[in-house]
Amino acid sequence: MILPLILGVGEILWDLLPSGKQLGGAPANFAYHAHALGAEAWPLSRVGDDALGREILTRLGELDLPTEGVAVDAEAPTGTVSVQFLDGQPSYTIHENVAWDHLDLDDQALALATRADALCFGTLAQRSPQSSGTIRTLLAACARRSIRKS
Repeated sequence: MILPLILGVGEILWDLLPSGKQLGGAPANFAYHAHALGAEAWPLSRVGDDALGREILTRLGELDLPTEGVAVDAEAPTGTVSVQFLDGQPSYTIHENVAWDHLDLDDQALALATRADALCFGTLAQRSPQSSGTIRTLLAACARRSIRKS
């Protein structure tokens, strides 16, 4: 049986809640749920070369998701979102200039995109021109595959 290939491209991060940190980022969550439903799913993102980034890679492995599509950035930190509750309402600080703001296009990601059945991308990752350009290139590769199939 051939499994559908699903890509989650963009932000992967830690939500820093008062009760502790939770793995997050819409594209990473999408890849996780697609995998849980039986698809071959790949998160394509970037983490820092720091303890939080290593913990994300470990967690992805524990979730049986491939980590090869998550690059490690030697300079930018792993993405985080600080969450506070004020009068019962959440307040978010989405930290900028983090690893997933610097998504690079590599041969592996491009090869995956040319085979992908679906690609989910995050809106947050489009805040940087570099990541936005990478996402657009991967979408174009998916679209070419889609045109060839029809």
